[in-house]
Amino acid sequence: MKVSIKSNIDEATKWTTNIQKKQIPFATSNAINKTLFQLRKEMMKQTVKKLDRPTPFTQKGFLVQMAKKTNLKGMLYIKDAVEEYLKYQINGGVRSTGRQIPVPHIDNARFNKYGNVIGKRSGLIKKDTQFFGTVKGVNGIWERQKQDNRLKLIYALTKSAAYEPKFPFYVIADKFVAAHFDKNFAEKFAEAVRTAK
Repeated sequence: MKVSIKSNIDEATKWTTNIQKKQIPFATSNAINKTLFQLRKEMMKQTVKKLDRPTPFTQKGFLVQMAKKTNLKGMLYIKDAVEEYLKYQINGGVRSTGRQIPVPHIDNARFNKYGNVIGKRSGLIKKDTQFFGTVKGVNGIWERQKQDNRLKLIYALTKSAAYEPKFPFYVIADKFVAAHFDKNFAEKFAEAVRTAK
């Protein structure tokens, strides 16, 4: 997932002096890059507002590909490892991996402060009292309670999971660029003309 900022300087060059015209590509690339790094910070803030307790890894998952004065196009994109799961928060849809997806039971699984299951990478079964099985038609990982021998569901296992879009990545980007690029260009253009040699 990515958003690009491109600039067409043809119109701007019609009304400039030779010195100003020479500085436009430099000013434009600087304005694009400033806007992209501002947008990166905004995306980090928006993950906290729009998502449920995003990890620092998710918040810092946005990268900038900078523009150059010879290529007036810059890009904000998402790291592959973050895009792997964030795309479902952006676009919604159904996740189907071809294998069972563990869905933690909100009351029985243990979560860290970011809402992620503790120790999931080391394996889903943590105790001798836990096991894979189907109970009353529910396929999952269950735990037998020592005190009363009752079963409680830790994870339900499903072949697909549906997601509703929660993170309007492209809307955030479009609005932010529209609100900030022109101001950044004016600032960088004035600076470039002032320091021109």
